[in-house]
Amino acid sequence: RRTVAGAGLAAAAGLALAVPPARAEVKVDAGSVRTTPGGCKYAIVKEGTCPNTDALGVLGSCAPKLGSFIIIDYTGFLPDGRVFDSTEKKGGKPLAFRLGEKQVIAGIEEIVAQMRPGEEVQALVPAALAYGDKGVCTDDGECLIKPNTNLKYFIRLSRVAQAAG
Repeated sequence: RRTVAGAGLAAAAGLALAVPPARAEVKVDAGSVRTTPGGCKYAIVKEGTCPNTDALGVLGSCAPKLGSFIIIDYTGFLPDGRVFDSTEKKGGKPLAFRLGEKQVIAGIEEIVAQMRPGEEVQALVPAALAYGDKGVCTDDGECLIKPNTNLKYFIRLSRVAQAAG
């Protein structure tokens, strides 16, 4: 099952912090845009940092790796700027998933794999790495996300924890 976590440029709620609501458009310098191997484009709007070293791993890890447990806040936007999904709408609860297990769309995985804890990015996820030619539609043809739609996201990486073992 894939969690609806799309591609838009917006802000999301922190773990227990009051955070301003997400916005679909925040100006970024075109020269700061990065591209993932699969073609997602993103710009860092707030730099992240690596947690201090701690023997018990309570503070989390710095670099996401396949199998890492990831905690993010996000807001997904349609091309017209409307929000289609957000952790803000879910009572401010962040999304937790395991990197590489296809629990979120491929574009989110590609972007998060490049981030550091605390980092915030605006991203554009091409349809092929989001919901592709199927979109998110009901059996009667009504679509929340139309087929072949590129999505915008605001993503904040809250924490990375390596899997035990």
